[in-house]
Amino acid sequence: MREVIVTIPAAATVSAAVPLDQYIAPFSVTYKASAGTVQVTYDDPFTSSITGTYVAPSLTWITAPTTTPNATGFLGQPFKAIRLSGTAGDTLTVIQAGIK
Repeated sequence: MREVIVTIPAAATVSAAVPLDQYIAPFSVTYKASAGTVQVTYDDPFTSSITGTYVAPSLTWITAPTTTPNATGFLGQPFKAIRLSGTAGDTLTVIQAGIK
């Protein structure tokens, strides 16, 4: 995929979640944060509802491996989404290999 850059908005503590394609093999994602903590989840970031009523997904977030500000990280196992936790203005850049 093209690089995706998300920023934590004013008065917030987390960025929007960036969905990842866990079916691409080999799974390869690189990321870089300006500050804050990069988090990943194995939970599905897309909501599903039989009744058609929107239900916000409840995700369990864990700290991504090798997360240090101003360092590039690498994910080799198939997570479903990635986000940044920190303060307003912090940015996260994500690139997943294998997607155009």
